[in-house]
Amino acid sequence: MMHYDVVIAGGGPAGLSIAADLARRARVLLIEKRRPGTTYATWCSYMDRVVEHGLERAVAFRADHFHFEAPTLSHDMQDDCVVLDHDEVMRIWLGRATEAGAVVQQARYESYRRIDDGVEVSTSRGPVRARLLIDAMGCPSPIAEQHRLVKRKNAWVLYGARIRLPPRSRRKPCIEYYPLNDSDNSYVGCHPYGDDEINLYVFKGHLGGYGAPLELRSRFERLLEASYPGATIVAPLVGTIPSGILRRYALDNLIFWGASGMLNPDGCGMGFNEILRRGRTFCAAIIGLLESGRLDGHSLSGVAAGLRDQEAVHFQRIIGAFSLHFIKSNDRWDGGVQWLNALGPESRVWMRNEMSLGWIREATFRLHRAVPLAESIRMIPARELAFVLGQLARFSLGRLLRSPGGRLGRAAAGDRAVIGRQPQAAVR
Repeated sequence: MMHYDVVIAGGGPAGLSIAADLARRARVLLIEKRRPGTTYATWCSYMDRVVEHGLERAVAFRADHFHFEAPTLSHDMQDDCVVLDHDEVMRIWLGRATEAGAVVQQARYESYRRIDDGVEVSTSRGPVRARLLIDAMGCPSPIAEQHRLVKRKNAWVLYGARIRLPPRSRRKPCIEYYPLNDSDNSYVGCHPYGDDEINLYVFKGHLGGYGAPLELRSRFERLLEASYPGATIVAPLVGTIPSGILRRYALDNLIFWGASGMLNPDGCGMGFNEILRRGRTFCAAIIGLLESGRLDGHSLSGVAAGLRDQEAVHFQRIIGAFSLHFIKSNDRWDGGVQWLNALGPESRVWMRNEMSLGWIREATFRLHRAVPLAESIRMIPARELAFVLGQLARFSLGRLLRSPGGRLGRAAAGDRAVIGRQPQAAVR
């Protein structure tokens, strides 16, 4: 039986992104049930993050903004934005992992059990042993389900395709999002690959579960026929972007990472960017624990908690509640775009998930000014509404106790270092 320091279960973007970093300091096995390096995703990011991770050759399109379109309003979120060729990203990460010495196998995870010095993992190619198991299998994670660790679960589900446009349908490429204004609160995303190809998809929020992307297939087909007649489908896009809360994010000799660990923010569905933001911090902490031999659940929970700032998590949950139910308001998605316009240039802070406590306070108040309280009460389910109103009350009390001043720009400039640097209590 083979012995490793780390077994990574799941060779999607979450697993592959960390394999090379860990393999430089540890013996790593990565298992993936599909062909390793395969994904059906579509990713937007930012040029600074792309450069930081050496992914420049995977950039398929670059723009200076994201465009949000509503029935009567629009918002251009200014940033150095990029669309990535997801297949090229996966090739880069797979190459780096194998070059660093990671063993990459096409094998299906079956089960695991604790042993004295770690874990024994059963796979379709036989059992292996390791000091640590990293669950990067996405959702639903069989391990999280086995231990009943999922406390709250939501998801964005998407269905679409990379399409090649006929000459008569080509227009100025733009990264954009807009609502279909249907009863299910569905949206359209458009990620250009240049002048003649785009990733086009329909997506919707699913509250209380992971949803089923194939339910959107007919909606996408109607969109394609109506908006891009004559387009050719190049490759499918199918995915689920989960968010939520686990009761624990680690057990003895086991830690969750990526979608398995609910790393995706509730409000914006940018889980790929959270992998880029948090991956190196995660790997450095894991190597530290491997070297110290501290792979108990308490120590590993500290690593998982360090990936999250609870204020940012709470705020993204507020935005998630509004995003899933804006369609029930009288002006539909206009309320969300009105809030983005109220934030102005600072809207990019939300999309990047780089928020300070001061920014969160002011953005919360601006959200509730953009969408009146009566509208919030009508359109948000009771279980989410109680949380949203509780956060608003907390910030309102804090505002009363603070001295006057502190507009959004000063808060963003002065407090931004707060988020992501304060240690968080381990999740119990």
